[in-house]
Amino acid sequence: MKILFTGCTSKQTSDDAWKRARVKRIDDSSIICNSLRKQGYVVDRRTVSWGDDLSEYGLAIVGLGQFGSNNYSGEIFNALYAISQVKNVLVFHEDWKIDGTIKSFTTMLDDAVMEKSITKTWSDGRHFYGGVDNPNFDRQVAKQVIQNVVDGKYNALIPAFDWGDKEKVREIIKSENIYNVDLTPYVLDNWNIPTKVQVGEKKKKHMLASLVDHSPWVRRNKLKWDVDYYGAKSLKAPQLASETDVFEKCGEYWSILCPEYPHAGSGWFRIRWIYAAIQQSILLSSPKDLEALGLEVTNIEMMNEDQLKEYATKQSEKVLSYMWSKDDFDKKIKEIVDSNGNNLTIGEPQETKAPIKIASLF
Repeated sequence: MKILFTGCTSKQTSDDAWKRARVKRIDDSSIICNSLRKQGYVVDRRTVSWGDDLSEYGLAIVGLGQFGSNNYSGEIFNALYAISQVKNVLVFHEDWKIDGTIKSFTTMLDDAVMEKSITKTWSDGRHFYGGVDNPNFDRQVAKQVIQNVVDGKYNALIPAFDWGDKEKVREIIKSENIYNVDLTPYVLDNWNIPTKVQVGEKKKKHMLASLVDHSPWVRRNKLKWDVDYYGAKSLKAPQLASETDVFEKCGEYWSILCPEYPHAGSGWFRIRWIYAAIQQSILLSSPKDLEALGLEVTNIEMMNEDQLKEYATKQSEKVLSYMWSKDDFDKKIKEIVDSNGNNLTIGEPQETKAPIKIASLF
């Protein structure tokens, strides 16, 4: 039987979505699908519609996101149909905003909210949520799947490092079985980023590369060193053309800032941890992350050069000790689908294609 890979976004439902994206980079879904295909699994990465016959699939990996968001509205109800039809399901929480996802699902259990949502339209008359105008759409089936997601009835797949307390994720999504995949080896490969570099001189400054304005978070942390921003147009920050440029820029700073996530300490995948570790710079995020890594929480702005080097080395060695290789990734994703799927077909390895390397992640 085949594997169905679907979800709520074009990147989850199309092999060619990266060609239309503003940020053209290899994405989580492509990494997973490529690994499975090169191991011989037959993976259909596609959208589904209410009424489709999905009996040929022994496993469905289904990406979910927040109700109410334009990013997910086109396919989220169709994704619920896939979950209802395939016996073996892995819910893929690609977006780190899992608290928002679950809160939105909980809200949709209210009949009045559901009614308002499925009747909501754009100015041109099209339904805001795709699939609800399908004659085969079943509101009660959709509501039951939503309830099951809220109750954590489905096994879950998340992008995360091996370090960290996954109970912090379980407290939010409730799934008993949570499987993590470390995307590092394929992200580095896509950008030709080395795992060892010649460490040069560093500035006693912070670097924060993001398309989002995180200056409020910076102010709350009352940092003393200057902060150099990259990427955020609202701050008129300099742009970095590619992930390679981001990686190389990280080597110029002692501190790489990584704004805190609500589930800090869980080890959720963030490539900045790896960039900082390879460059032997120090990543600053949440004390909960440092505690999860078994590292001392300290004020690096009070350190001299020797102390900075020592602390950076400790953090680097700890982070890189958990990093997966391509073989690790392939083996782990195989174990995950084999343990969750039913009678999955394995044939000849399939050729995969990676996106053009022209834009940065953040």
